[in-house]
Amino acid sequence: MKLDAFFQKTIAWLFPILFFLVPLFFTPYNSELFEFNKMLLVYAFTILIVGAWCARMIGQKRLIFQKTPLDWPLLIFLISQFLSFLLSIDRHTSLWGYYSRFNGGLLSVIAYLLLYWAFINNCQTKDVHKIIKASLAAGLIISFYGILEHFGHSFSCLLFEGKFNVDCWVQDVQARVFATLGQPNWLAAYLAVLILIAIVYLLWAKNKRNFAYYLILNASYFACLLFTGSRSGFLGLVTALGVLGIFIFLFYRRNFRPFLRPCLILTTNYLLLIVIFGSPFSQINRYLPRWSFLPEKAVPAVTVGTQLETGGTESGKIRQIVWQGAWEIFRHYPIFGSGVETFAHSYYNFRPVAHNTVSEWDFLYNKAHNEYLNYLSTTGIVGLGAYLFFIGWFIAQTVSRFKKELTSSDNLNPYSLILATFCGWLSILVSNFFGFSVVIISLYFYLIPAFIFVLSRPPTASDQPSLPFTLSRKILFLVLLLTTFYLLLTTINLWRADFFYSLSQKYSKQNQYVSSYQNITKAIEIAPREPIFLNELSSVAANLAILAAEEKKASMAAELTTVAIHSGKAALEISPTNLNFGKTQVRVFYLLSALDPNYLEEAINSLRAAISFAPTDPKLVYNLGLLTAKAGQTKEALAIIEKAVELKPNYEEAHRTLALFYEELGNNQDAIKQLEAILKQKGSDPEIEAEIEKLKK
Repeated sequence: MKLDAFFQKTIAWLFPILFFLVPLFFTPYNSELFEFNKMLLVYAFTILIVGAWCARMIGQKRLIFQKTPLDWPLLIFLISQFLSFLLSIDRHTSLWGYYSRFNGGLLSVIAYLLLYWAFINNCQTKDVHKIIKASLAAGLIISFYGILEHFGHSFSCLLFEGKFNVDCWVQDVQARVFATLGQPNWLAAYLAVLILIAIVYLLWAKNKRNFAYYLILNASYFACLLFTGSRSGFLGLVTALGVLGIFIFLFYRRNFRPFLRPCLILTTNYLLLIVIFGSPFSQINRYLPRWSFLPEKAVPAVTVGTQLETGGTESGKIRQIVWQGAWEIFRHYPIFGSGVETFAHSYYNFRPVAHNTVSEWDFLYNKAHNEYLNYLSTTGIVGLGAYLFFIGWFIAQTVSRFKKELTSSDNLNPYSLILATFCGWLSILVSNFFGFSVVIISLYFYLIPAFIFVLSRPPTASDQPSLPFTLSRKILFLVLLLTTFYLLLTTINLWRADFFYSLSQKYSKQNQYVSSYQNITKAIEIAPREPIFLNELSSVAANLAILAAEEKKASMAAELTTVAIHSGKAALEISPTNLNFGKTQVRVFYLLSALDPNYLEEAINSLRAAISFAPTDPKLVYNLGLLTAKAGQTKEALAIIEKAVELKPNYEEAHRTLALFYEELGNNQDAIKQLEAILKQKGSDPEIEAEIEKLKK
């Protein structure tokens, strides 16, 4: 086999393996099980694929690059992301992405675009079919994985704990499954893409065997999608189905009869599944029967709405508040945004006070839960404009092709795969309106256009004349090999560093600070500039300093105190707007104040700095009040805690603290008012009612 053919064939096989493995890949050994591992896998495959592509170019002594209509839109988009990165409030996050996810950072965008161009320039129509088959196979495995989860059997728990149940998950995975994707909405968006592809394959099935296979695929995917309870995924599917129906009708309006039977079977299949298991919409489910022969948790979509609807504030209301905050970020950073992937940093500076009234008021939000608002807030009008330009240009190109075929032919069959992948891609646009892209969705988002362009172009000859293997080419191959090896090793080391970081976190939660310290130092040895590792070291070292002081080891305590302070400051220097790092610094200085009271003032100053980044966070304000009181400034502390109550009127803990302060000051009337405010929220509480009666005497 010629060297050029070898590398091209390697690329052609790496892509289907990538699409098969990414949705399935996760490990129990990292700080984040799912997205972190999937992103690193994409990086590894990108390095291998681009390396093989470069090897082809070295072998042929020419640039292997075919132009596509999307080259300029994609380049404009990449430039917009780069400019946003340069002007970012946190360049580290903008480069790598928010830690544990990585997806969405500048490096991930570069990886996806490299994969797009690598596919265009190295793959043929047959390779698209390989990827589709690999994707459908992975989807079938994942759908069965999710269906079993719904009925109380998770392969993840079997892997983690050796028990084939769902007890290893904190989340109610039976009510909303997520299989190997990590979150129900992500799984639903992924399945919607595959359902559209499987539908088109079913409609054009050549025999009963193929028809039955794709019917099983559809049933499995759709049932699993229902079990996610995801409204965004369901809406994405329904919208794309509508587009698919329009295209089929336009092409076959004169001879639609061959499609009646498969469409009727498919529709009946979907309706039966909805009737039996319910839909993600309570408005629909109220008209459906409740099936008593199924376990109670097997019909969550019929008996309840989304998880937020049953466990707290309705998700739509929370989204509206987060979207309002995203808009405020855009208003303050209108041109290039706050920086690629910096929503977790910038949102809290503009977080609406209304967020304090929802059940998830104390959760971390690292995305706007709307891909378009996320781009608007983090990359500004330039970034969103470039993103929408790419989307609009691709839609225009594809629809134009279908329009051309509509006028020249009444047979859509040769273009069925283009139609399938295009409609699957459209479902992503809808689901992203209510959420955001994750690794596998980003892969489809950037690579489906490449599939369509490859499917649309005529076959090209790949054979090239052999060239002599000169010394200069040998040197170039060696340099490429070493570079590829180095980049792969770097990717592996990122995984190793996170492995040690994860161990450190686990030991820290168990108060085994020596083991925690040993592991976090290993992580820092591998990745010394990763601020989240430095932040962890700061916390662990502070706890060890306290233990050393208790054991009368003064020199060790002093050394650990220095490590705690310096590593915390180093983390903030690299990522200055990371609110979590600011909170850690507060805790560190508060811990160290047990060794030196002067550190209490440092803790207060750090807390004030954190509040400057999150002025509407009532917990930060409340804690400032507590520390101010500990410093002996009771009146000032009262005013600060009153401010926390203004920010969150139902803040029970703050009301109780105010009541205690007022009681100590002999102001029983104000103490009673604070306790009555709690009763107003709770309705009744015998303990508080007894306390009020006591204060009235």
